[in-house]
Amino acid sequence: MLDRLFDLLSQTRTLRSLLDFCTIVVRLLPALVVVVALIPSFFLFAFVSAGARRSVLEIVDRLTKWTLAR
Repeated sequence: MLDRLFDLLSQTRTLRSLLDFCTIVVRLLPALVVVVALIPSFFLFAFVSAGARRSVLEIVDRLTKWTLAR
């Protein structure tokens, strides 16, 4: 009977660990997709003219203010 209880507790711990791992992966996937999507723009940013670069920075600034204000 005690062996059965240990078995059940170890399965519960395993399931909880698996659930924690899946939660972390689900939370990290969108951030990883955004980073991968932005990599080409970082390379192109160096070749953009100063005026266009300023407008891109203004857009990013507005987006950060809008998202962080919430």
